[in-house]
Formats: sequence, structure tokens, C-alpha cells
Amino acid sequence: MKMDQVYKLYDRQASSKICVKDYFQQYSELIKLSKCHEIGKQSEEKIFQLMETDLSQARIVLMKHYCSIDNLTLPIEAANAEEQEKQGYINISERILDNVPLETIKVLKILSKEALIKPKFLNGIPIKYDKLRLSNNNSIMPNEEFLVYVRVYEPFNSQPRSFKYRTNIPVLKLKSVISILGCQTLYELRQKIMCQSDLSITKEISKDPNQKPSLMAKHIYQSGFFYIEDTFYNDTSMPTNIDYSRVILEWAAARDIGPFKIATMDAQINSLCTRFGFPWVYQHQGYCEHLIVLSDARLMSIDDVLALSAYPRIERIRPISGKNCICCGILNVHWIITEHDRIPHDVSYICNRCFISYNYVDGKKVGNFKAYNYPCIPELMSIRK
Repeated sequence: MKMDQVYKLYDRQASSKICVKDYFQQYSELIKLSKCHEIGKQSEEKIFQLMETDLSQARIVLMKHYCSIDNLTLPIEAANAEEQEKQGYINISERILDNVPLETIKVLKILSKEALIKPKFLNGIPIKYDKLRLSNNNSIMPNEEFLVYVRVYEPFNSQPRSFKYRTNIPVLKLKSVISILGCQTLYELRQKIMCQSDLSITKEISKDPNQKPSLMAKHIYQSGFFYIEDTFYNDTSMPTNIDYSRVILEWAAARDIGPFKIATMDAQINSLCTRFGFPWVYQHQGYCEHLIVLSDARLMSIDDVLALSAYPRIERIRPISGKNCICCGILNVHWIITEHDRIPHDVSYICNRCFISYNYVDGKKVGNFKAYNYPCIPELMSIRK
């Protein structure tokens, strides 16, 4: 008996078990042997072999003339570009200081310098410049490295089987889709998973609401694990982290469930042998569980961003609607209040204006309550990982 039998219904939609590293190594070798890969060498013979045609030399010269990229530029465009260069437009960003906080201006400054340099080529194809390629020398070789797409779902509370009349059946909601390289680790994947419970503020500041927000929960409680196939991948990045899998393993051993394996989040994605389309588990912040699904994988191509620093990255994210104040019903929430002796709710969400006006007189606290910063206020966005 295995733990994933709970989700055995998904076996019909899941793939067979795949060792992703071996799979893409074989696939990469297959592509290198194909005609499509050889075309990257810009060999005329290979091009026409792929087209399955035999043209005379005169027709080849004529085709090269009409298909030349020089024909894509109109005379007036070339004249305008020459005039702009004379006017110094291309060097405008040279006058911008290096310490300006505007990232877009910094990139434009780099691009203007690169515009004066002869383009580089990879397999005979011009490399496109962008911010990520210019900022990192660790480039990725296309047709060798691969991307895996991970779907992360919102956590939900399951209901016991004994609950006969279910009124609120939990529905899976997609949180985000993350792409990650095969050479990267599960720990790097975890850094891209965003959850409201990670953003919670643990410090109670009702006596001094003007103090700056403290550290978020993800900086204090950093324990967590991924469960994929029969292995628990624990976060051991900090010596104080708790092994969440231990209590599960003890529970499973008492019921003769298993066997299971234990590893760390240092495991690379390309070391996984798993099923695509099957739900696995990511758990953090004690009991916050997310289902994750490896939905797709593909080889990198020349059209991708070929910088190691660009990954993992969020490809899709579910928009989050803001929460309004329970008092005015207009402004966004800035505070979470608990154990308030003058509010009939155990937990209340209040904007800053209503919070101050209702709970403080001349800056002094009125009544008994506990107050915590709501995690989505602008000040928290400046806290680094």
C-alpha cells in the first residue's frame, strides 16, 4: 500500500514513470542526428536536402538575393537610422549614471553599447540580446538543457469521510505555473512558490502600530518538504529546520504503509524519476499543503532566454483579489485583529484608517486586542528573500 493511492484516480491522466535526465539525453542525441539540427550549420547543401529539391547554382544565387535580410530594411529606414546616429541618439543613455535606480534605463544603456558591436552568432544564427543574456555569462546550450513545467495549486482543507452531507466540496484552484531547468534543484523551485501563509507576520504590535513590519513567516519558519513518488525531499538549508516527514513516516510505519525514502531539496530536477500529470505534495508552514503537478517538459531552443539566472521563473500566476475593510467596506485591509473585546469576530480585517480611529485615542491603545500587519501591504514588498 502506498500513500499516493489516495489519488489513484489520476493514474488515468498521468504518464508512466519517466527518468527525465535519461529521456532528454536520448532525445537530444536523436535531434543531433536529424536533418533539422544540421540546418543550424547554415550549410546550403543541408538546407536544400531538407527542402528535398535540387536547384542550379544560378537559382541558388537568385534565391539568396531575394531572401536576404538586407531586403527587410527600406532605404528611408536606413537613412533615418544614419541620421539618428549622427544626432547622437544612440549614445543618449551614455550620460546616465550607473547608480540610477531605474532598471529599464540601465538595460537601455547596455543595449546601446551592444548596438555598436558586431552581433554574435550561435550555430550560424544571430543571438538576440536581452536583459537576462547581458547580465549573466552562464548561458544555456539549446537542445541540451531542458525545462520542466510545474503547476502549483492553492491549499485546501479536505473533509473527513465520516462527514455525510458535504456542503462545501473543496475545489482545486491553480496558483501558478513555474518553469525550472533540469540542472536546478527542488530548493530553487521552492523559492518561486508563493503562498499567503509564507507572508504572514508573526509579531504582535498593537501597543506600537507605527513600528516597521517585522520578518515574514517564511523567514522564521523555513521547514518544508516535497513528496514526489515514494520520496520525501526535506528542506535542510537551515540547521533549525524541522523534519516534517518524520511524523508521517512514524504514522506510516505503524500501519505498515511504505516503504518511503528520504532525501533533501538539494536534489536536482533531472534526478527525478516520476510521473507527469500526477499530483504530488509540497508542505510548509506546519500544515499548509499544496498539490503540485509536473505538467510538461521540453528541450531548450534558440528562441528561449538562454541565461541560467532567468530560471526558475513564474510563467503564469492566478490574480489575487484584495480584501476590503470590515468597517468601511471601501479601503484595502492593512491589519488583522484577534481577541478584540469590542468586535464580535474572533478575526477581523481592518484598513489602517479604521484601525487607528477605532482602537486608539491620542495614540494610546483602547481596549484589549492583538494586532498583526496584513501581509499584502506595500511596506512588506521591500523585504527581501
